[in-house]
Amino acid sequence: MDCLKQIQATVLAIIILGTGASAIQLANANVIEERQAKMKMVAKANKALKKASKASDMVALKKQGAIIVSSANKLAEMFPKGSGYDTLGKKVTHSKPEIWMDWNTFLKKLEAMKNVAEKVANGDLTAAQSMGKTCGSCHRLFRSK
Repeated sequence: MDCLKQIQATVLAIIILGTGASAIQLANANVIEERQAKMKMVAKANKALKKASKASDMVALKKQGAIIVSSANKLAEMFPKGSGYDTLGKKVTHSKPEIWMDWNTFLKKLEAMKNVAEKVANGDLTAAQSMGKTCGSCHRLFRSK
């Protein structure tokens, strides 16, 4: 890391810690940005998937399914304890504390998303039409509005 970047990182840490944020919050800031970007990617793929499904565009359908599978493989590690709105506030994240209270159900929901997306990536049009409901079933339990 060059000197300027090191100074910037140090100043940012001091500012964040000076506002009462904990070291855990600082560590979780990057992972939250990553997971929000990943979830936006999934949402964008899901929107394109819906369009491809209506048009019966199997090439686009498979491509979007593969994007969702790739994202699903990484999501669980992007939800470390202490990265919910109960710790960081709703301005930072909409992740409910129920994720960590019921971690096994959360993992099952992620696995369901991955399974449906794998079917979509293999050209299953019926699975493509259920992708939104699969995502919504997790959001209803684990995401605040």
